[in-house]
Amino acid sequence: MSLSGKTKFFIDAFTPAKVLQSRLHRRIFSQFAEKVGLVYFGYVDQRSDEHRLVRGLTVSAKHRDNHYCIGSYGGYDIMLVERHDTIHFPGKPARTHNWIIMTFDLHTSRDLPHIFLGLHAHNETFYAHLFTKFSQLTQVPLGMYGQHVAAFTQRYALYTEPAHMIAAEAIFNPEVTTIIGESFGSLTAEVADSCVYIYAEHARPTQQLLERMLKSGLWLSQVIDRSVLDHEE
Repeated sequence: MSLSGKTKFFIDAFTPAKVLQSRLHRRIFSQFAEKVGLVYFGYVDQRSDEHRLVRGLTVSAKHRDNHYCIGSYGGYDIMLVERHDTIHFPGKPARTHNWIIMTFDLHTSRDLPHIFLGLHAHNETFYAHLFTKFSQLTQVPLGMYGQHVAAFTQRYALYTEPAHMIAAEAIFNPEVTTIIGESFGSLTAEVADSCVYIYAEHARPTQQLLERMLKSGLWLSQVIDRSVLDHEE
């Protein structure tokens, strides 16, 4: 970040509205962490702090992470963070994102395909940047394992590498996508790095949103671990 960029960042970060917002978010994340048994660390610097970085498709050289939490719940190791970043892409408007990201370490040691469950509503800058960063990601033509409900297909698309399309739909089969269509709301998900990532974009996080992310991520992680075991037996 340039000197002028740093100056603007600090000026923006310490306006009264931003300070109040930061305090509110700190209270919500710390209360949630205490409730479910995570440890709250607050702001972490990806360039200097000794912490495990939350990776996935939103990681970049300039993102900023705050309200970092880590611990275990329901038998899974979990990380939670609020990530701020601005995405640029030639010919498209810059887009600022405030992601809430919750990760779950899968139990299986088997290599899984990189899968992204994306909303049709993501902006064009996000998708242009995503498909440049992960050039092999391709939309899966659903239907190999039966018909998916409209509540899922009207909101979501599934992306993976062409060689893994059948494996991706075997995990996100119609039984699984029916539950996603009914219960995920606007949450999205990624399978990568032996983890499940659950994403939400909300300027005002709530306890209810974090609880929904925890419930959804735990359920999806269990589904994937069971799916791998079923194919190994």
